[in-house]
Amino acid sequence: MSISSVASFEFEQQKAQLFSKLGEPGSGAGRYAAAMYFYNQGRISAELLEIYRRCSKFDLEDPIKLTRHEGLEAPMEQHFENGKLDR
Repeated sequence: MSISSVASFEFEQQKAQLFSKLGEPGSGAGRYAAAMYFYNQGRISAELLEIYRRCSKFDLEDPIKLTRHEGLEAPMEQHFENGKLDR
């Protein structure tokens, strides 16, 4: 497996976690971990990372809904194409 295919696989895994189904046990923490991954790559803002942190303890809490409530631009799955975040 090449480095680029490993990176692409990791990106897709993190993307799936970021948009995981609400209410699944551990999904809040998983979404936060994925948000940290994208933050460390400079793909999401510190404000958005904070939203995911606040929601991390609550598997039913929707970070996208909270993001919109707070007037921030929410990440959408279609923004994540071909291993990059398109804005």
